[in-house]
Amino acid sequence: MTYGFTGKLLRVNLTNGTVSVEDSSKYNSYLGGAGTGNRIIYDEVPLGTKPYDEANKVVFAVGPSTGTSAPCSGRTTITSLSTFTKGNAVVHAHIGGEVAQHMKASGYDIFIIEGKASTPVYIKIADDDVTIEDATKLWGKTTRETSIEIMKELGKPFTVTSIGLAGENMVNLACVINAANHCAGAGVGAIFGSKNLKAVAMYGTGAVHVADPAKVLQLNEYVMKDLIGANNNHVVPSTERPWAEYSHPKSRWTGRPGLTWGAAEGGPVDTGDSIPGDINTVGYRTQKSVFDHGAVAEKYTVKMTGCTSCPIRCSSTVHLPELEKEGYVSAVSNTCMPNFMWSVILSKFKDYVEEGDGKFYANIAAMSTADDLGLWDNYGELPKTIAYFIKNGYLEKILPAEEFAALRWDLYEAGDAGFIKDIMYKISTKSGEIANLALGAYFVAEKYKDVVGEDYLNAKAVSVMMKNGSSKHHGNECAAQVGALTNIFYNRDCMTHTVINIVGSGLPYQVQKRIIDGLFGEGAIDMPAKYTAMNESKAKFAKFGIVRQSLHDSFTLCNWVWPLTFSPLKARNYEGDLSVEAQYMTAVTGENWSKEKLDDAAEKAIQLLRAMTVMAYGTVDMYNEHDQFNDWVYDDDPDVAAFTEGTVKMDREDMKIAYKMMYKEMGWDEETGAPTRSTLEKFDLKDIADKLEEMNLLP
Repeated sequence: MTYGFTGKLLRVNLTNGTVSVEDSSKYNSYLGGAGTGNRIIYDEVPLGTKPYDEANKVVFAVGPSTGTSAPCSGRTTITSLSTFTKGNAVVHAHIGGEVAQHMKASGYDIFIIEGKASTPVYIKIADDDVTIEDATKLWGKTTRETSIEIMKELGKPFTVTSIGLAGENMVNLACVINAANHCAGAGVGAIFGSKNLKAVAMYGTGAVHVADPAKVLQLNEYVMKDLIGANNNHVVPSTERPWAEYSHPKSRWTGRPGLTWGAAEGGPVDTGDSIPGDINTVGYRTQKSVFDHGAVAEKYTVKMTGCTSCPIRCSSTVHLPELEKEGYVSAVSNTCMPNFMWSVILSKFKDYVEEGDGKFYANIAAMSTADDLGLWDNYGELPKTIAYFIKNGYLEKILPAEEFAALRWDLYEAGDAGFIKDIMYKISTKSGEIANLALGAYFVAEKYKDVVGEDYLNAKAVSVMMKNGSSKHHGNECAAQVGALTNIFYNRDCMTHTVINIVGSGLPYQVQKRIIDGLFGEGAIDMPAKYTAMNESKAKFAKFGIVRQSLHDSFTLCNWVWPLTFSPLKARNYEGDLSVEAQYMTAVTGENWSKEKLDDAAEKAIQLLRAMTVMAYGTVDMYNEHDQFNDWVYDDDPDVAAFTEGTVKMDREDMKIAYKMMYKEMGWDEETGAPTRSTLEKFDLKDIADKLEEMNLLP
């Protein structure tokens, strides 16, 4: 019997309508998820393929942890080609909800979508019964409507992942939505649309076998009692509690006596005290709606929800009945940027029920619309781009006069979210010039360079981190050079929760320093906004962040919680346990895995991704062509020098040193940032090194 892995790969070809099952074991050394996705795209998608070409593929992949009951193991990684950043290189999208569980329970480690259907279809997966179904009647429907229609047709146990109008119209920033509110971005929705694929419906009834069930349960108890905190593994409460040595107002451990889920069925539910070690109250720790929106959200909060196998419950479900009167879905759930970012488009907000609630209502209305349309905010880049073009007068310059005048400026002046909704629909249906604002920042800058010049990409207000168009999803504001460097590895926002979970944990700096410097060397972590020059300890810390993110995206675990670097327990001196993933891997697979061995497997995925990016860019000079930050990273606070207390700006000369240290830590050429043959062969990637040499792309 195979443990952890199912041993099966499902392939659905939309061009010829064939369904096949193959042995997936040849990919086991990549763990699953992101690692597996990278290898399949390398093996099967010809170099030079564009994201909307029929030859492009979409790879769903889960890892050995999926379906084992390990906390926060309900994530799926989706791999394809970028629609929205320079080079159209490989990107990963990540989705929670119920996809991972149903895919694994249906018997598959990997699910590959290839080809293109001639008419709209959806894929039905029910264990080994896999079919391609007609979706003509679903084309044009919202993601929510699509889910409801398919569940009616197939039965409620199915979990549906679908696209809306944005995906159908191949808007570069289109996402797929699972179970009404779980999103996978990175342009995957647009690639679905290019393949005439409306949705994937899954329902699995099989078991996931583990080698040592007793050990898995023992680890679960250990994690829940000793290690896990709240959302982002914040390990101290946001308010002073009699049992807590420390508290921090920005901690996501917001639950406390007197704070309720005010709109819960049957009456308000008090979140109470969730004392460390009490397994049964972990789900009350993260009152995310109040964290995101303030006190106004409490009375509208129905509950916290989340992904399969997750005790944290970080997704806030709110019900705003007043929105129904204006044509919005009034009960919505989300946890990340769509929850609170779209309101940046407006400069003021109309009140709904009480004074000051307008911004909250506007955010929920806009989020509801975006999810229905399957329109991805790109970690805030799209709403920030729209706001930037409006506030700087660029929108009037790029739009034909008639189109500009036709926008609902009356709603804008009233502070009404209907203005945002109107723009979202225009973008999602590609109605007019304004739709180009969803090309992705790099392509927006290229298209309108005669209008915006260098200002747009270099505007902190837009917060595009990289010159290749990747958004900032934690950068230099997060552990100085450490957070900045984690952005150079990807072809989209880096999502370095590994690092932000540490610096944002709520623990005092001196406690963080004791633990982090103990792991990576003296000077690994700076005080917030009191930065010091680059050193080798910081390079080791940055590599840890990237490798552990790769591990969680491959294994697959939620990197909003893992790794468990810190603990909420004073009795542990707040020290977490970085060996837990390897312990799970051993218990699940029955093979002996050390922390170092598992980290090496995760790094293999990163080394492969880097080599693939070199191929996509056609140059070894990754330092200049891929890894450069936009100028705002260095030019922020223009009257203040870098390393001055209170600023998070970076110093150009110091970052040149930082790049070299990071490249050295990764085993890359220190001048170009390209992987060397010796490093690739160390990770059993000799064939990749050979291909790079053939292309004259080895340093």
